[in-house]
Amino acid sequence: MIRQISQSLSEYMHASAEAAKKTDFGKLAETVSRIIACRQRGGVVYTAGNGGSAATASHMANDLIKGCRVGGRSGVRAHCLCDSTAVLTCLANDFSYEDALAIAFGTLAKKGDMLVVFSGSGNSENIVRCVSAAGDMDIETVAFTGRDGGRLKDMCDVSVIAPSHVMEIIEDIHMMQEHAMVTEIRGRLSRIWDIEVIRPKKTQPTAALFDFDGTVSLIREGWQSVMIPYFTEVLLETPGGQSEGEKAAAACTRDFIDMLTGKQTIFQCERLNSEVIKRGGEHRDPYLYKKEYLRRLDERISHRLKGLTEGDIAPEQLTVAGFRAYAEQLRAQGIKCYLASGTDEENVIMEAELLGVARLFDGGIYGARDEIKSCSKEIVIKKILKENNISGEDLISFGDGYVEIELVADIGGYAVGVAADEEFLIEKAAGCVPAGECRVDEWKRARLIKGGASAIIPDFTGYIM
Repeated sequence: MIRQISQSLSEYMHASAEAAKKTDFGKLAETVSRIIACRQRGGVVYTAGNGGSAATASHMANDLIKGCRVGGRSGVRAHCLCDSTAVLTCLANDFSYEDALAIAFGTLAKKGDMLVVFSGSGNSENIVRCVSAAGDMDIETVAFTGRDGGRLKDMCDVSVIAPSHVMEIIEDIHMMQEHAMVTEIRGRLSRIWDIEVIRPKKTQPTAALFDFDGTVSLIREGWQSVMIPYFTEVLLETPGGQSEGEKAAAACTRDFIDMLTGKQTIFQCERLNSEVIKRGGEHRDPYLYKKEYLRRLDERISHRLKGLTEGDIAPEQLTVAGFRAYAEQLRAQGIKCYLASGTDEENVIMEAELLGVARLFDGGIYGARDEIKSCSKEIVIKKILKENNISGEDLISFGDGYVEIELVADIGGYAVGVAADEEFLIEKAAGCVPAGECRVDEWKRARLIKGGASAIIPDFTGYIM
């Protein structure tokens, strides 16, 4: 008997799997695209069904909200019309069961939302009327049905039919299709990053401060891959460095470079000198370390500077995506923009001009000088507050380093972390990846949040004040 039951169970599951393979995956893909588009425009995905299909609709809303969360960001806003027993029974009792879902949907939904329904037959009257209400509101609809698709097949913008006449198999396939979509949506959202709000803005800013390298400019992309190996090499030449080994020396170097990113380069070189002395090495003028680092960095970026100068490289290819449009938006709103960088001031000004963005910083461009302290970001921030007669809460800042995020957060400003994957952005500007995709540097993101970032963006594309 057990053998017969096992055989019967196996046959059922194989039949379900074979039927699922006949899904119209093109229509399923179109549904995925529509859901992502709905999320991008701020819409809500409403779901509905009866019986087992109601359970699938509820499951889908759960998966869109929770299962599509990526990197701490919100998933897809979703609401199952069948989930409130009180609302559903009230409307069914006072009006009719056939109209209950349509009334609820018509009350809650708005243009830009989306309706996804599940019906094995495609003929459930309450579902048909709900879809009809959506059509009257010019809201897009998707139906998951079975058999021949029923009435819903021709009523909806997209109709995905489970290719079976067995209700249990139809419902099995609907759940498989739903999970397949959620998996795909989650994967795509990991490549289509938008703003991650950690703390919402309380006030409208009146001044904006930008870091340069990695926030506005991609000219110096890869500078850490130059500084870290060089500094590690220096530490390994000391007695203590030889004892601790390359892995520990590199970890130490990476940590202090990261913590000082945003300050002038000389600060990192001074810290290197301290670490050398700590390991039994000889004191050396930090400016000598800086000189050698800049020489090595120039080997990496000289072709970019030459290309910009001679016109072989378009400025957009080495500017963080969306920055220029966003800065113009700020200026149109009367918000003064400042630029403060740890890179030498003459280089920052020259590179900003090559990128065609220098004119956007009407508040001024500030970089590192030999006096060190006179151009620190702390002083620039104080200057901004004094010049504009504003408090820290009126300042918004953008940076990819720990220092500038922490400084602005400490005075109550709104610090936006730009966790750009710089290498990816260069490839994107060159047309090597799809234009709509974004990618966050997860290491940067974690450090920026730790520093007190109020929001994280991958770049400025679509960022609205």
